[in-house]
Amino acid sequence: MLKIKTILFLSVAAVLLFGIIGFTTVKSGSKRVRDVQVNILDQDGNYFTDKQEVLNLINNNNTDYVLSLSLSQIDLKTLEMQVESHPFIKQAEVYHDIKGNLIVKVEQAKPIARIFNPKGPDQYIDEEGFLLPTSQKHTARVPIIEIERGFSWKENITELEYGQKILELLQFVQQDEFWRAQIAQLVIDKKGEITFLPQVSKQEVVFGMPEDIESKFRKLKIFYKEILPNKGWNTYTAVNLKFKNQIVCE
Repeated sequence: MLKIKTILFLSVAAVLLFGIIGFTTVKSGSKRVRDVQVNILDQDGNYFTDKQEVLNLINNNNTDYVLSLSLSQIDLKTLEMQVESHPFIKQAEVYHDIKGNLIVKVEQAKPIARIFNPKGPDQYIDEEGFLLPTSQKHTARVPIIEIERGFSWKENITELEYGQKILELLQFVQQDEFWRAQIAQLVIDKKGEITFLPQVSKQEVVFGMPEDIESKFRKLKIFYKEILPNKGWNTYTAVNLKFKNQIVCE
């Protein structure tokens, strides 16, 4: 008898609980959007979009459109896709709080290099290799890439094996504070070989093909920290890292 009463009590409690949840959901869904709050995550001080652009994407350029809707009419996934259509927005998260505010969190794409194109518009390369347009709102302080040959990249430089190697090189530079501050420009010749133009010292750095990256940078650090201080900063005009286990100073 006690067991039956216990089961009956739990059943009634479950019905009441689901009823309360259902009522709360219906009541919450009937609320109208109170406000749209946009949070753009900072990427090293770079802001390639702003609150107004995000609001325009949310509203399809129709001012305050979502404010006329109830929460039950909002398709959060669709709004996320609309926001992510912006080329500099890597990821968007849209949700609402219990007060009826629509919260939009935006993570920007992070450029790590800029391709200089004398025959057309420049493009950024982000940390995943995607090609991005330049922005009128902000200019990222990243290495410039001058390319003396054409590549058939459409959306991402990793579409070609050579582009994957370039991305690995750029990521290596980006992740190291010293090299990030030192490397100002990369020149890629018609053979695919790379020359660095440094930020501080005047020596050109002949890097060669984008391979043996860590080994070549170890040699370059020896050049900067041991050879130049002893021989003088104006002694050489170039350093060649192409040859295995050698540093050729010219």
